[in-house]
Amino acid sequence: MEIFLSTNELAQRTGISPVTWARRRMQGGDSTPPFLKVGRSVRYKWSEVEAWLQKQERQSTSEAA
Repeated sequence: MEIFLSTNELAQRTGISPVTWARRRMQGGDSTPPFLKVGRSVRYKWSEVEAWLQKQERQSTSEAA
């Protein structure tokens, strides 16, 4: 069963503020994991968030993002 998270729930799990997630959604691209819009609600699939987080792993601060 897929787990869907609101922005606030995502913020709690990641330690990144809801405002930052909203800004990242506005920027789009690689700055945010995929999300769903249902009416005004934004939902994130936890499996997609985990995959996105794994892509963000770096070995050095000088690595290209």
